[in-house]
Amino acid sequence: MKLKWDNKKYIIFDFDGTIADTNRLHSAAFQEVLKPLGIFDFQYDTYMGRKTKEVFKDFFRSKEISYSEIEIEKLTDRKQSLVRKLIVQKLEAYEGAIPFIRLLRNKGKILSVATSSSRAGVTIALNKLGLYEDFHYIITGDDVEKAKPSPEIYLKALKLANMQPKESIVIEDSLSGSMAAKQAELDVIIVNNSELSGQFYCTDFPYLVRDFKEADQET
Repeated sequence: MKLKWDNKKYIIFDFDGTIADTNRLHSAAFQEVLKPLGIFDFQYDTYMGRKTKEVFKDFFRSKEISYSEIEIEKLTDRKQSLVRKLIVQKLEAYEGAIPFIRLLRNKGKILSVATSSSRAGVTIALNKLGLYEDFHYIITGDDVEKAKPSPEIYLKALKLANMQPKESIVIEDSLSGSMAAKQAELDVIIVNNSELSGQFYCTDFPYLVRDFKEADQET
C-alpha cells in the first residue's frame, strides 16, 4: 500500500512509542515506583497511551488495592520525576522518525503532537531530540480531561489547527490511541506495533520516508 502524502495537510503524531522509544522508560519508572509497595507484576503494555494517574487507579483496582487520591498523586509525581530523568539520560527516536518529520515539515505540512504524557515530560523529550520547533501544535494529557481512547485529544488537535478529519491523518502505535483517532473520524497509520496489523495500516518510518520521496518524485 502506498500512501500519497500530498492529499493530507495535517499530520498528528502520538509521541510515546511512536516518535521515540519511551515505553520502556515509562515501564521502568512504573516498576521502580511500585517495587517498594511489594508489587512486581506490573505490565505496562496493558496501559500504553494512557495518563499516569489513570494507570495507577486502574492497576490498583484490578488488584483490589485501595489507595487514597493523595497517595495516588504522590505516586504519580514520583513516577513522572523518574521518567523525566530517564528521558534525559536514555531517550532515542525510532529509526527514520526524525527524517520523516523533517520531510513533512519541509513539504509544508502542518504538524502536531497529541500525547497523553504531561506537557513537562514531552517538552523535555522533544527538546532532547531537537524536534520541539518542528511542531506547530503540542497537545498533552494536561490539556484534556479524558485520555485516549477518548477522542478528546484528537478533536482538540483538529480544532487548534482549524482542520477537518479528511484533511488529516494520525501516526500512532497503540490500540487506545488508534481507537481515539478513529472515534474522531481520522485515518490512522500504526508504527512500531505489528500486532495491530489486522486492524490498521502498519508500517515503519523508513518505509514512510521512502514512500514520501517516491510520491514527491511523481508530482
